[in-house]
Amino acid sequence: MKFIEECKSFAGPVWESYLHHPWIEAMFAGDLSDERFEYWLIQDLPYLSTNIAEIAFPKVPPHNKWEELQREYKIRSGETRVELRMLERVDDFAKTRWAARPWRDGIINFWIRTAYEGTFGDICCATYVCDAFSHTFGERYLLENPTGLSELQVEWIEQWIDPFHEKIRAVTEEAINEYGEQTTDYERDKMRWLFLRGTQYQIGTFDAAWNLSDPWPGEGEETGVLAGSPELLKKVVE
Repeated sequence: MKFIEECKSFAGPVWESYLHHPWIEAMFAGDLSDERFEYWLIQDLPYLSTNIAEIAFPKVPPHNKWEELQREYKIRSGETRVELRMLERVDDFAKTRWAARPWRDGIINFWIRTAYEGTFGDICCATYVCDAFSHTFGERYLLENPTGLSELQVEWIEQWIDPFHEKIRAVTEEAINEYGEQTTDYERDKMRWLFLRGTQYQIGTFDAAWNLSDPWPGEGEETGVLAGSPELLKKVVE
């Protein structure tokens, strides 16, 4: 068994809960509301400006193409990602780290801490759930050919069919398997836990979108999908 499969087995029902989250199931059933869909997209925007991958570049072995692909991904994500369409409605504040609500803020900080503290194998385990969108969404979309999705939902999901994203998943799995085979039992156990935690954080971001709620402590009534926007708070006070 390859180590990536050991990680999925270790995550067990958590991995299955991610693959079949109500938000994802509703999308493939053609029943996901625009409000729930756009909540997730808007909260995905803070990730685009964090440059998390660059922290990990010094740890990438020369034979792995992860750094090369991530550099290209940064260019692509800054120009073509569907999430950027939401800026027309919520302004550039949405791209700052301060716009993130708790679950999104949590996964960003989880990735950053892993990038600083961990090995390249650790980093790939922590981020795999995101790198696997080519499977979670792309492959499933081609297999099931769902109907009833909005134009924006179709455009978002079809970007994961791009062979480029499959390359990212492949090099991530390559690193997970390589480090899992070559390291100590202690390090393998750590990688399994990072895989599990990464999956749990991603589930949390979908939970927030599904529930249309993810308030910061002490915030009181939520003022919108973005957390702490001075413009939004000012409007509430007025």
